[in-house]
Amino acid sequence: MSVITIEGRLGAGGPDLGRIVAKELDLDFIDRLMLADIAKRVGSTMNALSDQERRVPTLANRFAQSIQRMLHRSAVAGMGGDPYFGPGIEHLLARPYTDMEEPPHTSAEEIDEQHFIDTASEVIKDLAEIGNVVLLGRGGAAILHDSISVLRVGVIAKLEDRAARVQQQMRLKSVEEAKLTIEHADLAQHRYFERAFESSPIDPFLYHFMWNTSDVSLEYAAQVTIDAAKVMSEKGLKWASQTDASPDATSE
Repeated sequence: MSVITIEGRLGAGGPDLGRIVAKELDLDFIDRLMLADIAKRVGSTMNALSDQERRVPTLANRFAQSIQRMLHRSAVAGMGGDPYFGPGIEHLLARPYTDMEEPPHTSAEEIDEQHFIDTASEVIKDLAEIGNVVLLGRGGAAILHDSISVLRVGVIAKLEDRAARVQQQMRLKSVEEAKLTIEHADLAQHRYFERAFESSPIDPFLYHFMWNTSDVSLEYAAQVTIDAAKVMSEKGLKWASQTDASPDATSE
């Protein structure tokens, strides 16, 4: 079961890297828009779970089943209610980092922001438990940092390269506009990580490795990530150090 998190700066190529890796490893690729789509369909999916039992489970079905089990545990424990799903959850999960560029000015805004952080964290943990996914953004590397079965990848690039990619993908009129977009995105992403994890999205200690896509191609980065994921799945990330620690039978 493979779980890979990819966190990158806007324009560094994280989404493209994630899609390549997911396709080659036959994993589900989950970004914020896919999370919102899954959440939107969860209600109807849960109502039809009994009809789906004989079918090959889709990601939405597996996610809905996980939620159903969680709700059952909550009810048994006497907690009652839905831990984080409610009306408009798809809109909450679709929120971009830029929604958090400015700090909250009122207690209501602070509560809303914390709800967003808590919801994203719970959803990321549930999807990781389901497995076989590439999770893009949402602080997945920080949320799943203590999980030994999750490969955590960071993606950065030089500002000029990021601006060129952003200008092309967003069809902006100028490089200056792209750089301004990046400036706002970086500020919002940094504030989110600081608020949610007391960390930074470019903290190297969050990741097993970071790619500088100004120096390597996305294809190269994807292939090495794929190879690392295969080794992790087969032997674990620390298999080499464990082997080195074994006593040498020929030594005295």
